[in-house]
Amino acid sequence: MPATLDTTAFGQPVEISQISRALKKLWETDAGATTRASLVNLAVVCRGLEAMQRNTAIISEFTSQHACRALLVGIATNGSEPRVSAWINAHCHLSRAGAKQVCCEQISFLFEGHSESRLANTLFANLDSDLPFYLWWQGEFPDPIDETLWAWVDRLIYDSQEWKDTRKQFALLHDSIERAQSHLILCDLNWARSLHLRQALAQMFDHPDNLAMLGDLRTITIAHAPENRSTALLLTSWFAAQLGFTNPTPSGSGFRFQQEESGPVTVELRPEPGRSISLCEIVSGQGSIRVQRDQQGDFFRVEVRLSDGRTYQHLLPAGSNATRSLLFW
Repeated sequence: MPATLDTTAFGQPVEISQISRALKKLWETDAGATTRASLVNLAVVCRGLEAMQRNTAIISEFTSQHACRALLVGIATNGSEPRVSAWINAHCHLSRAGAKQVCCEQISFLFEGHSESRLANTLFANLDSDLPFYLWWQGEFPDPIDETLWAWVDRLIYDSQEWKDTRKQFALLHDSIERAQSHLILCDLNWARSLHLRQALAQMFDHPDNLAMLGDLRTITIAHAPENRSTALLLTSWFAAQLGFTNPTPSGSGFRFQQEESGPVTVELRPEPGRSISLCEIVSGQGSIRVQRDQQGDFFRVEVRLSDGRTYQHLLPAGSNATRSLLFW
């Protein structure tokens, strides 16, 4: 284990075989001053001790709003002998009444020297009874994936923005879940980043005058931060699915589609400095809708221009793209 990093944030070191006994002893020694709470199992899998320290802070914040047993797993594929270290800790927060502390358990594991083959069994052995099991896998999935994981996971959280080869990772995950015949729910934080934008766009077409634009589409322009091209691609797929776009072909930095009602439609993906998706503009023969994220706050400035000269302005909530906000939502 690297000697330069402090592990005290993970709590009390314990032997793997003694985790249950140590947790029981932890609650016996508080003399009833706290209440243990857990509604879900949340496991976080990350790479290395530094990531474990960052995630411990996230878990502490998360447990202030959501009661859970947290299982934090750090994977360090270093040159040491295969081994697994463990710690137990509790995150305590005052109840809303302020009279008593409510505490949630955190069990931390560090897998060193290619010991990941023990990951699934270690997680399953330390789940809190039969509560739902949410797994947040940070970074890329290994190839092959240990498919025994899917037998217990109810909700899988990941962030496709972190992937170098998005196509390969999605194929790997899809095939693994199919072979396991799992019915787990997939939650892509990258997809969640466009939620408020999708809601703002959909809301604009509630009015019949605006709805007419969809029958005569010409172009859709999506401006995105350079590191958020995958977010823009997910948004493009949403447009294609909702509006019946077919026959996608690369065109410049974006794509050209066919739509039964309006004919050819061009989707331009434009990288520029900003936060995730900073602009989405829809241009039609009947007018245009421009949705732009304000750089000073979490809201969208929306401008609707109709072909007869009418113009409307709106301000709509844009939400935060921070990972913590996406996770806690």
